[in-house]
Amino acid sequence: MPGMSRPSGRAEVAPVSTPATAAPAPGARLAYLLPDPGIPVGGTKGASVHVDSLCGALAQHGYDVTLYATRVVGPLSAPGADRVAVVPVDVGPMPSGPAADARRMDAAARFFEAVEPVLATDPPNWVHERLSLFAGAGTVMASRLGLPRVVEVNAPVASERRAHFSLSLPEEAAAAERAALAGASVVAVSEPLAAWAAALGAARTAVVPNGAVLDPLGPRGRAEARRRHRHHLGVGDDCVVVGFTGSLKPWHGVELLVEAVGLASDRSSLALLVVGDGPGHEAVERAVARLGDTVPVAMTGAVPFRTVPEYLAAMDLAVAPYLPAEAFYFSPLKVAEAMASLVPVVASDFPPVRELLGESGVLVPPGCPAALADAIVALASDPAERRRHAADGWARAVARLSWRRVAQRVADAVPIDAMTGVR
Repeated sequence: MPGMSRPSGRAEVAPVSTPATAAPAPGARLAYLLPDPGIPVGGTKGASVHVDSLCGALAQHGYDVTLYATRVVGPLSAPGADRVAVVPVDVGPMPSGPAADARRMDAAARFFEAVEPVLATDPPNWVHERLSLFAGAGTVMASRLGLPRVVEVNAPVASERRAHFSLSLPEEAAAAERAALAGASVVAVSEPLAAWAAALGAARTAVVPNGAVLDPLGPRGRAEARRRHRHHLGVGDDCVVVGFTGSLKPWHGVELLVEAVGLASDRSSLALLVVGDGPGHEAVERAVARLGDTVPVAMTGAVPFRTVPEYLAAMDLAVAPYLPAEAFYFSPLKVAEAMASLVPVVASDFPPVRELLGESGVLVPPGCPAALADAIVALASDPAERRRHAADGWARAVARLSWRRVAQRVADAVPIDAMTGVR
């Protein structure tokens, strides 16, 4: 492939969990390929949650799912994920930082070289590949094996890394990206990403936003979790808990949320709960320090994603305060999860967020702490409006955002000849 180096040796593949125990639907065998070492299977970051949840939901539909990944840090835990076989692909040690880009490129090639003979020996009905940095060999591999292939696009990985982290081999990364998308059937989480993939040569695209588990705790579980976490936060029922869930990345705007809470015209009844961790942790802590003791604040650090609904239960409103962006392409898990947990949402106004929320929730201009503060105060002072937004968001989540529904839409994107005997 253009810009791709050849591996110096063969990687090894070794299964670590048992294959699916439920009887699979005839002819519905799926190989989910995750070449990205930055997305740990069993991890807490949003990308890990997406992989876990989608694989589990596909298994619940009766598909026989095997997940091949370069990094496994724990078991899958989403509903249905106990039926997913997890196969780690050993591509060798992976250093961090910009000096590691050449090693990452080599590891991506090793990944496909290791997986190809396994799939050739026991071919699935289709290959589902998550678009990953430097991973451009999937197109050729699937063609050699005669396997239909779907590419899942969650971000323009090369430009995102160049903009927010570091990328020492941008031309090679872009070439691999074009190779991965050339002629592919693409499932993108937003309209901007679908258009971007088509511009790079995707044969066809489908837009399937992220999903969520619907009311995972139930009414009694939500009430118990609410009491427990609000007690830990040191607030009573009369306090309005404003919350954030997710990685503390620069573009997530958590510092702006803290600033907005400090600007609130009436913050005497507010508390702030930040659930998650990431590279912006220290900056958020400094912003919290500037609040002083005017507002109770709790920062949990990273938590297992299966416990996130418990923290959502403690919140009276959830905020997705994304900063201004020239091209906003996310399908925010945090928004879908809040809607599915009956929590009203305040979010930055971008088209993909608007599409998720519909008429539920409150949208504010990105990057404007005063507008965010006004929205928080307005909802904090109006319990009936919070209940209305929560009910509207829940109804929309039921209709559109369950992982089971997402999984079926993903499967529908597979070329029909791959599903002979199923559809």
